[in-house]
Amino acid sequence: MRLGAHLTITKGPAYLEKLVRSINADCFAFFSRNPQGGSARTIPEKEAAEWRKLKSEKQIYPLVGHMPYTVNIGAPKEETYEFATRILTEDLRRCDAFGTDYLVLHPGSHVGSGPDATIERIVRAIDAAFKDFSGQTMLLLETMAGHGTEVGSIAEIGRIFRLLGNPPFLGVCFDSCHLFAAGYDVRTKEGIDRAIDELDCEMGPDCIKAIHLNDSKFGLGSHKDRHARVGTGEIGNDGLRTIITHPVLSKLAFIVETPVDDYEQYGEEISALRALL
Repeated sequence: MRLGAHLTITKGPAYLEKLVRSINADCFAFFSRNPQGGSARTIPEKEAAEWRKLKSEKQIYPLVGHMPYTVNIGAPKEETYEFATRILTEDLRRCDAFGTDYLVLHPGSHVGSGPDATIERIVRAIDAAFKDFSGQTMLLLETMAGHGTEVGSIAEIGRIFRLLGNPPFLGVCFDSCHLFAAGYDVRTKEGIDRAIDELDCEMGPDCIKAIHLNDSKFGLGSHKDRHARVGTGEIGNDGLRTIITHPVLSKLAFIVETPVDDYEQYGEEISALRALL
């Protein structure tokens, strides 16, 4: 198991390394650009080489990028859809240039146009983003809570995989809070197995590459995406222990996204999780 948190890369590799060490992490996640979908910082090759050294020499890995929440590659409005597709294409290449292993994406929202048409748009956008791409970064589709018009159930992600021909550049990011809110009781091995078994029918468990590890403010099947700090929500310490010790999931990277006041507080979250072991 590798354990990390969602941090910032804006201050460069040296600062990030110190921050990772200070919270006793092994890996980290970061936004690929401003989380509201705005500007993206240009990373020169000299700095990109330093980011790559974090993995090869400092043993801080994997590097897990996250697309801005405002990017909706399932949007029915053409202008919004074209913008989202362009941002995905750009960020995939930007992140690959400095050694990002995985780029996580919320699949999208149909905004009233229906999931079928939205999935078709998502497939077209991903296909366009990977056209002529020869890098190593994998795109991970995140499992969603089922709130509103969002797309991202296990079945819907499986359909996206099949329509794209189950490509090797595509994977899945499980989110414990989202799965719990979607009705999978991840507090138990049986509940986790159910999610993995359904995924197995679609893509196979090897497609799971990373875990967003969060407690949930609301109960099982609430369809509400509200993260809680470790051990303070409806999943609880026993449930989180079940997740991090599950024979399939325990081999993966866990990224904490709990609501903390500052990055240093992630050290408390990680310490609490390590104590569960």
